[in-house]
Amino acid sequence: MERPDDALELLSSMQTAPHAGECTGPRLPCGWHTPAAAPMTFLSTLAQLSRAAVLALGRELAAWKPSPSRASFAAAAVLSVALSVALANALNLSDTWWAAITGFVLMQTTFASSVERSAYRIMGTVIGAALGTIIGPWLGDRPWFFVPAMAAIGGVSVYQANGLKASYAWILGGVTALMVTYEAHKFASIRETALFAALRVAEVAVGTFSCLVVASLFYFGPKWYRRARAGASLNHAAGSASASSASAAPTPPTQTSQAIRTLLGVQAALSVTILAILTYVWHTPGFAQTMVTVMAVLLLPAGLTADITQQRVLEKMVQRVAGCLLAGALALALLPLMRGEAVLCMLALSIGVWLGCHVQTGREGASYVGRQFTIAFIIVFVQDHHWSADPLPALERLTGILIGIVVLALVMIATSKRPFVTAHTQSDEVT
Repeated sequence: MERPDDALELLSSMQTAPHAGECTGPRLPCGWHTPAAAPMTFLSTLAQLSRAAVLALGRELAAWKPSPSRASFAAAAVLSVALSVALANALNLSDTWWAAITGFVLMQTTFASSVERSAYRIMGTVIGAALGTIIGPWLGDRPWFFVPAMAAIGGVSVYQANGLKASYAWILGGVTALMVTYEAHKFASIRETALFAALRVAEVAVGTFSCLVVASLFYFGPKWYRRARAGASLNHAAGSASASSASAAPTPPTQTSQAIRTLLGVQAALSVTILAILTYVWHTPGFAQTMVTVMAVLLLPAGLTADITQQRVLEKMVQRVAGCLLAGALALALLPLMRGEAVLCMLALSIGVWLGCHVQTGREGASYVGRQFTIAFIIVFVQDHHWSADPLPALERLTGILIGIVVLALVMIATSKRPFVTAHTQSDEVT
């Protein structure tokens, strides 16, 4: 990630400072240096980033070092996902996996970050659902309006999200508007479109509620315990420490340049255009995941230079694919063994989320791999509204992720004027 407390992309603020002498981010391995200005072809850059991702994951697994903070975050994420699934099933929501992913991605390492991220997700989802409900039914049977509208939503959302204000809300608003607008062209009914949009909001609300309940438990629980044990003096010390920590907060990042935001917005618009045409004509699988992939990958931390912007996008693409393939292979192998049994599926899901969170909070440069591993594991194990051993829905969603990556890669090749370069970049987070 992207660190789990990254305040988005989005994309997801952000990161723990590396130890002295340690390689940072999902970049080239220690001891392997390439001049930052050396021009690289797309494929050679892709090969180097793939190798770097594999080596970073290997280092993370080899340096497996549990700690109280990492264990606490993993436990909170597991409980948030489990509660999201239980509530979504109890309410008979249609897409339980969306609620589960919401419960996971909103969980951050600090309570304040979780609350802020939750507010942005709810705000973006509600606005996006309303927009899709209003324009979707009028565009659905008119492809010459439908495709440009989808492109405009994707491009504007990514452009705005790469500013400093409410990035996560812009991304979630864009993704939700795209999903609802797409479904509207199949429903051809305002009522059915509104129902679909309401269900998306309900699923996000369930995941958000679950995250906030668990985050509150992990945040206030220890405080109440210490207060009961030590009394008012400990509270005073904790308050002083909090004030000191707040005063030492890092300076906000600089604004992303207009040219970079425009390039990323154009790439998003072109990618969504291609995907909308493919989906409209051939009904390609996993449309929601293709949209999420394009939007999330194009959300970058503020202040990147033009020289490394496209390399950073490639880096996220490689790590997203690596995490999804690893989780997909493992989860699909385990799925038949679970036989749709709720207890076994929940146990396997919890273990997968725990493992992914442990990698996500590591320092060896594989954080985004861990995050995507967790999301893909949830996608496979959490079916629409019940536990099932059927791999088809999961395969369709994973296929959607890969289609989104391929289309975005082709758009990048066509639109990038600068040579691809390898460089050490800071980690960021998405959705």
